[in-house]
Amino acid sequence: MIPFPRLLILGMCSVAQAADKVTYADNVLPIFRNACANCHNPDKKKAGLDLTTYQATMQGSENGKILNPGNAEASLLLKCVMQTEDPKMPPKGDKLADSEIAIIKNWIAGFALETASSKPAAGGQNKVAAAVVSLERPEGPPPMPGELPLEPIVRTRSTNALVALAASPWAPLVAVGGQRQIVLYNTETLRPLGVLPFPEGFPAVIRFSRNGKLLLTGGGLGGKTGKVVLWDIASGERIGTVGDEVDQVLGADLSPDQQHVALGGPTRVLKIFSTKDGKLEHAIKKHTDWVTAVAFSPDGKYLASADRSGGVVVWEGATGREFNTLAGHKAIVTALAFMPGVLASASEDGKIALWDVKEGKEIRNWAAHAGGVECVDFTPDGRLVSCGRDRVAKAWDQNGKVLATSETFSDIALRAVLNSERVIAGDWTGDIRVFALDGKRLGTLSANPPPLADRLAAARKLAADSQATLPGLKKALADAEEKVKAELAAAQASQKNGQAALAAARGSVEAAEKKLAADRAQLAAAEGAEAQGKLEECKAAVAKSEAECQAAKAAQPAKISAAQKAFEAADGWQALVQGQPGSEPAKRIAQLNTELTKLRAAREGKKEGTPEYKAADDGVQAKKAEIAKVELQLISPAKQELAKANAALEQTTAQAAKAGADIEQWTRAQGFMAVHKARETFAAKKSHFEDLVQTAKDAAMPVDQAHAQIADGEKAAVEAPAKIKAAEAQLAQAIQARDAAHKAAADVQAAAEAKEKAGGETQKIEAEFADLKKKLERLGDEIAKRRAARESKQKDTPEYQQADSAVQAMKPDIAKAEADLTAAKAKLPAQSSQPTAEQVTAAREAAKKAQLDAKLAADKVAAAETALAKSKQESQDAAEFIADLRKKLPALTAAAQSTKAKAESEAVLAVKELESAKTASERARADYDKRWRPATKTASAP
Repeated sequence: MIPFPRLLILGMCSVAQAADKVTYADNVLPIFRNACANCHNPDKKKAGLDLTTYQATMQGSENGKILNPGNAEASLLLKCVMQTEDPKMPPKGDKLADSEIAIIKNWIAGFALETASSKPAAGGQNKVAAAVVSLERPEGPPPMPGELPLEPIVRTRSTNALVALAASPWAPLVAVGGQRQIVLYNTETLRPLGVLPFPEGFPAVIRFSRNGKLLLTGGGLGGKTGKVVLWDIASGERIGTVGDEVDQVLGADLSPDQQHVALGGPTRVLKIFSTKDGKLEHAIKKHTDWVTAVAFSPDGKYLASADRSGGVVVWEGATGREFNTLAGHKAIVTALAFMPGVLASASEDGKIALWDVKEGKEIRNWAAHAGGVECVDFTPDGRLVSCGRDRVAKAWDQNGKVLATSETFSDIALRAVLNSERVIAGDWTGDIRVFALDGKRLGTLSANPPPLADRLAAARKLAADSQATLPGLKKALADAEEKVKAELAAAQASQKNGQAALAAARGSVEAAEKKLAADRAQLAAAEGAEAQGKLEECKAAVAKSEAECQAAKAAQPAKISAAQKAFEAADGWQALVQGQPGSEPAKRIAQLNTELTKLRAAREGKKEGTPEYKAADDGVQAKKAEIAKVELQLISPAKQELAKANAALEQTTAQAAKAGADIEQWTRAQGFMAVHKARETFAAKKSHFEDLVQTAKDAAMPVDQAHAQIADGEKAAVEAPAKIKAAEAQLAQAIQARDAAHKAAADVQAAAEAKEKAGGETQKIEAEFADLKKKLERLGDEIAKRRAARESKQKDTPEYQQADSAVQAMKPDIAKAEADLTAAKAKLPAQSSQPTAEQVTAAREAAKKAQLDAKLAADKVAAAETALAKSKQESQDAAEFIADLRKKLPALTAAAQSTKAKAESEAVLAVKELESAKTASERARADYDKRWRPATKTASAP
């Protein structure tokens, strides 16, 4: 029989107005988390009470129920928070604010609802499907996000440190944790693919499932809440939540079969939950400090966890039983990562260690980052990536050989992943960079992206600026091309002139020889004609031609050399104009490349991160810059101007194209946000309609409960006289038993005291008899000695007489002692009548038992008196409760009818709103598909 309250049911809230209901989920849990959960949580559970879940709260403490739904004043919880009854809560400091106490009071009075629609708890609503465990790459294309919202959930002025980052094992996909959101990026294009809301707080750990289809995020608010959330990558649907922690989740992982989630944090407890219903299956309290990292092995056989004290423990994945303890780190373990058979651990002691999990032995370790390692992760092909306090990220093989090193960040590098051939890493300032394995930076990402409107405005401005710049750049390009043409024409003319000069230089001797031959021919003709005047003239001409011929021959080498140089200069100039390598710059570049090769070889001999390596690397970079500068000398100034103009035009054209693509993407994303919001509106309208339907169904619940309580009260009233009579009979019987027990205890006590007294007198007489017996024995020994001394003397001598006197002197003492002993012996009681020590002890124990029985009998009387008083009080309470409840029943009935009518009326309107929202959602989807779907060929976010 349940006890009935003396007071009326108070605070019956209107069931129709779901938004006005006081519920555990919306109103009470925040109060409990803020004021009570530090002591009353699943880990501490002080007094056996857990207030962090509805089910645990309703279950109560180790002393019983703390709630009486419908009757706030009779609930122990309300009395404790009002501090009118012990234990006062909170135990230290001021009590809760009056407004918070009123919320708790109204919640209890309103029948302690969990949610506005009184639906079951969230546990059991997870939609995580089981997965096949495989160590191979899944068949088919890798999972990529489909249509997901790109509007950020939160946009802050400054970006937080990057503490959560994960790369898909199979897809070009990375997940970046920001405030209350996870941002997904394509690692090949570096474009965002979606934003997933994480209203639970700050993500502390992100992991992809083994098959890459699911994304896990653990986090919360430090000292307040902790949760693990699971999403479907393709749809972005939130398919499950696990854990209801009182502090932030710091480490978490999903088992390869997707059936379990393991998590840990500042509570120092490693917990394993079922993803099916969110039920806690194991709570392991091995760690003595914060649990900082958790990881399942790829086959699911093992689960590893690590803590802030440097401890690493391996557990059986199926049972949660301890398998191995791995001792080796001297500081906080910051990360764990598995590949088949091998576990990697990273620590603030600066080491990365590889472990043979089955044998529990260290395979190897190496100093990875000076000052401490903040992160380590395996890729599916067995490479590792890490980062640390030395502000760099590194890729490694399993022997600890560096494969790549990033450029130095401005602060501590906190997280790093390796996706295909790209390293994505971020630091304490929130700076996230993408590198190729050769160290070249490829771009940046952000956990705090701007709103779509800002992105679109920036893209439009860039497009407008680019378009405005293009005409000037095109004109500059055309001008440069004309200069190159003019320069080329001048070079060609110069080359032509050089060729003519060389031909003239080469033909000067030939012309002189031809003239000499002609002059000699004329001389021969003159000699044949015997024309004296003509002959002298011809001789003079021949002599002159011979001299000119000799002079031409002497001058020819110099002329040819000069003409050759002029020709080569003209030819080289044309080569510069046409962009062909000139001889001198080409030779210089070849020499510089040889020097660069030597510098690179010298750098390879230095250890990365050392000043020597940095100096060698600076030399390499300087030589590269010198080569680039000399390469500009391979083309003419006009050609250089043309190259610059062409590069500027190409860059601006590319900017314009990118701006156009961005405009399309952000416009499309805004269009999808309309679809997304319409879909959310439809879902909200549907939920509201379902709440109204449920409200109409539940409207009569207070009346039904009142009738049930009246029926129980009437039954209690009928049964009350018999109960009271039975209680009175039990009380009388208990009193009788108590009196009998008290009398028996007194009798046993008296007998015990008599035995103890008799035993004491007997012990005294026996002690006196023993003393007299010992005295007589001493006197006998003494007289025997004296007789022996006398016998050693000769009779009738003075010595004999003296010794005999000593013997005779003792005889009276001996006679008296014998008489005293005989008298004492006569006083000894008979053996059968005297109590033994065991009998005395037994009598004492019997007395104690009798006294205990008497006390128990007295307690039963007190309990019977209490039961009788309780029965009488319950009878009185039941009568009062029935009377008061019957008095209020018409009002409750009227309120229920009004509630039902109002809910049904609102449901009619809600149906119309629901249909309208559905139509709007379908229209938004159709409009979006009509405009954008043809352009969306691949599975990428809008």
